[in-house]
Amino acid sequence: MPKSLSRFSLKLQILPILAVILTIVPLGEARNLKGSRPFRSALLIEAETGQVLKSIRPRLRVIPASIVKMMTIFITLERVRDKSITLNDMVTTSKKASKIGGQQVYLKQGERFTLKELLKAVAISSANDAAYAVAEHVAGDAEIFVEMMNDRARELGMTDTHYVNVHGLPPNRGSPPNLMSSRDVGILAQELLKFPITTQWGRTKRASFRGGKFILTNTNRLVGHFRGIDGLKTGFYRKAGFSIASTAKRGDLRLIAIILGSSRSRRRFKEARRLLSWGFAKFQWYKHKANNAGHTLSVKIQSGQKNRVQLKPIGNFRKLVRRGEERKISIRREIPSFLSAPVKKGQQVGRLVFEIRGKKMGELRLAANETVDRLGFFQTIIRLLY
Repeated sequence: MPKSLSRFSLKLQILPILAVILTIVPLGEARNLKGSRPFRSALLIEAETGQVLKSIRPRLRVIPASIVKMMTIFITLERVRDKSITLNDMVTTSKKASKIGGQQVYLKQGERFTLKELLKAVAISSANDAAYAVAEHVAGDAEIFVEMMNDRARELGMTDTHYVNVHGLPPNRGSPPNLMSSRDVGILAQELLKFPITTQWGRTKRASFRGGKFILTNTNRLVGHFRGIDGLKTGFYRKAGFSIASTAKRGDLRLIAIILGSSRSRRRFKEARRLLSWGFAKFQWYKHKANNAGHTLSVKIQSGQKNRVQLKPIGNFRKLVRRGEERKISIRREIPSFLSAPVKKGQQVGRLVFEIRGKKMGELRLAANETVDRLGFFQTIIRLLY
């Protein structure tokens, strides 16, 4: 048989096999078989409580690249809050800061900007030179600032984190890289979100710098393309892969989605969008406000100047639940059959226990809504007679 016919026959035999493979394995997964991974680590949490909604290798230590700058911004904003520095401080660019490469705003030695302008460049455009200048201003030296970053990480319980620089660029040859887990990025994101200016920068698509001569463009491509998105930070260099710590708020629910070590830039945004969309579709707050039941609860008082005292829940009960599960929540009242006077206003009397499928979700304490004094001797005699 001629060689050309032999090759043609072989192709005819292979084609049906390929068709079966492509039917079983989606195209995206087929690409992954060649070594391409969607991401190395992922996490979705509720921002207020840190409740984990979904996670994939959350404790894996990954090179975070510019995600590191979240800690640079956080420490600086803490110092502003503590009034050791102000956002209006003028920062003079050092020679070292002007030499920092990668993503930058091209600071020149001796140039002066307010701390706020430099932080904005870090938060929106991920400027490495601005991050270095900020660190020098806060600590006097970037190396000292790195020590502050690691100390703060330990204080926050970020046990998978180790910082080696303030901007997230690759370290010098032979030196270890920055390392973080998605769990630790989540912890840091929760803390950073306590500063409202963070989301102000996070939802800014473009901003001027250097008097309008330079335009800062947000590195988060979800801004303006995903409802509620307002932060937080992206990161990339070749060895680290593409990463994003994103956050969005819809109504009273804020979620944080983290993708670390994605193989492609677009994929990190796609996966973050998918996580956030899934979270908003699946979860909501269940709320039990104090005035829902405060007037209906009371307890009998023995030997008191009043026969009963109303009970008031202390605070409100709030729990994140899957949509539809609120109908399965039961409330069990644990209230004594009576109390002996005197009873003081605010005295804890009982509690409401919230359960779902028999499992305790939490509780709300109940307190006396007013003071009820004990009956005097003659008052007791009168009550007995009448």
